[in-house]
Amino acid sequence: MKKIGILTYHKSINYGSVLQVFALSKLLKRKGFEVEIIDYEPASYNSQYRIFEKTTSVHNVAANIRRLLIFDILWKQKTSFENFRKNYLPLSKKRFTAQNSASDFEDLYDVVICGSDQIWNVRAKDCDPIFFLPGAQKYKKIAYAASINTATYNEERCNETLRKDILDFKYISIREHSGAEKLAAFLNSDKEIKVQPDPSLLQEKNTFEEIASGRIVKVPYIFMYCANYQESTIRAAQKISERLHKPVYTVLVCRSATQISRLKKAGIRIIRDKNRPEDFISYIMNADLVLSDSFHGTAFSIILEKTFYSINDFINGKFVNDERICNILSELGILERYVKETDVEKINLNKEINYSVVTQKRMQFARAAVADLMNAIET
Repeated sequence: MKKIGILTYHKSINYGSVLQVFALSKLLKRKGFEVEIIDYEPASYNSQYRIFEKTTSVHNVAANIRRLLIFDILWKQKTSFENFRKNYLPLSKKRFTAQNSASDFEDLYDVVICGSDQIWNVRAKDCDPIFFLPGAQKYKKIAYAASINTATYNEERCNETLRKDILDFKYISIREHSGAEKLAAFLNSDKEIKVQPDPSLLQEKNTFEEIASGRIVKVPYIFMYCANYQESTIRAAQKISERLHKPVYTVLVCRSATQISRLKKAGIRIIRDKNRPEDFISYIMNADLVLSDSFHGTAFSIILEKTFYSINDFINGKFVNDERICNILSELGILERYVKETDVEKINLNKEINYSVVTQKRMQFARAAVADLMNAIET
């Protein structure tokens, strides 16, 4: 039995991150492998996910005072993610930090799979060198659906050393076509790069329904899940709420009291005490409509076969496409579900998605991706 280590962003306080690695570990276990999620924590997490900022400036002191008002939300969320990892993720007994290197995995695993999520987005704060498994190692290196997203691969760190490290991978798949194209240009070799779905999209919907909380919001509602909380997205939610005469609920992915104040002023209801990953699934499962500017908000709407619209962010005076969202919606033939704020007054909010077609197409992609991954592990 091969022993597999998965290296990804499992310790971030991000619903998509923990659920995608849950999905991948569950898939590999079902295929008969011994699986561990390598309990690695990037050094950046010490600042990225701390509740209070270091009091090194007047600005930080002011931010901390504002965060006192939402301390209960942030603390419960942090604790709920720790509990989810403990209850659902097969974490390695040994913990790893920036003091460790890729060679420390040699005696532990036959295969190390890097991915999914934005672990190869070199612009991300938590994109750590270890996610490229530098150096020659005894174990087989596989990258599965690693996302590049906004990186161009012309960044300073994209040098010859990084190129050699990536070329050393036995198998590489990327989550979006644009990322695969950027990586292919950077590698400038005949290395095959596949485009394959996020691990969450490899699972049937009952995989997530089984761990979901019971219904939390008792009235009909719209669920909004945002990565950025852009003002245009909030306005879009307001307009849709007015058209459907239904309230908008959200769970937080930010630590900014200013953003929270903006949401409250817009009439969007923030759920303070039910913010576990299991609750996130429940909110999508039971919503009448889902709105999201997030890849995983879109992905879980598709997995759970919900009516949804993905909202195109308006940043610095222009609409900015999320390449990952565009990719999955295009693959499934439902790109019309990606809309701008300016579209929401005229779109048919009651138009249903033909999931008998969409889910069949998704599972066809999933079966092909799983077959490729199994072949890479076994050969």
